[in-house]
Amino acid sequence: MNAPLQADKDLGSQQHQLASMQFDLRISHLARFLYSKYLSCHPVRLPADDSVSNKNGSGSRMGVRDDKSLTLLDVGAGNGLFLKYFKSKGFQVAGYELEKELVANMKKDPALKGDMIEQGDITKLKGKEEYDVVIASDVIEHIKDDVQAIKGLWSFVKPGGMLLITVPGHSYLYGKRDEMWGHFRRYDQKVLLERIDKAATTSHPVRQPVAVSGSNKNGSGSRIEVRDDIAYDIAFATQWNVIGFFVYGLFEKILHKPINEKMRYSNSFPSRIIRSILGSILKTEEKLGGVPLGLTQVVGVRKKA
Repeated sequence: MNAPLQADKDLGSQQHQLASMQFDLRISHLARFLYSKYLSCHPVRLPADDSVSNKNGSGSRMGVRDDKSLTLLDVGAGNGLFLKYFKSKGFQVAGYELEKELVANMKKDPALKGDMIEQGDITKLKGKEEYDVVIASDVIEHIKDDVQAIKGLWSFVKPGGMLLITVPGHSYLYGKRDEMWGHFRRYDQKVLLERIDKAATTSHPVRQPVAVSGSNKNGSGSRIEVRDDIAYDIAFATQWNVIGFFVYGLFEKILHKPINEKMRYSNSFPSRIIRSILGSILKTEEKLGGVPLGLTQVVGVRKKA
C-alpha cells in the first residue's frame, strides 16, 4: 500500500506516517551511522553483530555491552524509529517528544513496551546526568534558542557519556522547504560547534584563572593557574548523506521546486530499486565514517568524567 501523499507535505504528517513504519531509508540509515560512530569511540567486545562492520580488522566483533547496562535518551523521539533501533542493540532507551499524539503512538508500540516515553520541551527540561548517550536528531534547528536546547540536552549526559547531535547542514541551502518544516536555520559545522561550546561551557561552574602563591617561571611572587573550563571533547564532527546534498541543492536552489518524497514511502518497483541504490550508498558512507560534504551535520560530544 502506498503512503498518503500528505506525508511529504509537512513535518507533522511525515512523523505520523513514519510512526507506522519499521524502516525508513533516511532515519534507519542515520541511526545505523550514529551507532557505528558511537562504537568507534566506545569499542567493547561483543558476540558477532553482522549489522555493523568490524572496523578493527580482528576476528572478534566490537560493540556496546550486551548486558543492557547502557542507557540512552532520544530527545525529539517523534516516530520512535531511533528508540527501536538502539533498543535492538541492547540499550535501555527512553524518550521525550513535544507532540502529545506522537507520544501516545510510541507508548502503544509493542516494541517500546515498558520504556519511559514522555511529553517534554527540551528548553524547559533539566536532567540529572543520568544517561550514557543522549541523541537529538533534527531537533535544535526547530528551536529559536538552540543554545538553551543544547544546555538541556547536556544536563542529561553522564560524565563520560556522549551527546549525539544531527542537524540540517549548510546555511546557504536554507529555503522554502526549511520554512515549511519549521526550521529556524541550517548549520555550518563551525556554527554548530560554537553553539555546543557555548552551551557546554556555561552549563557547569568553571574554574577561573586565579593568582596563587609561589614562584612562577618568570620569577614573580605569584603564578596564574591555567583555566580549566572545557568540560567536553568533540569525539567526531562529520557530515552524512552526500547524495541528499546534491538533490536538495538542485531542487531548492536551482529548480526552485519542492522535493517529491513519494519514492521514500512507495512500494512501487522503481521506488524500491531507487531505495536499494541509495541504501547502498549510505552503507558505504557508514563504512567510511562520514563524508566531507553531506546534507546533515553530525557531531558527537563526550562529557569529561
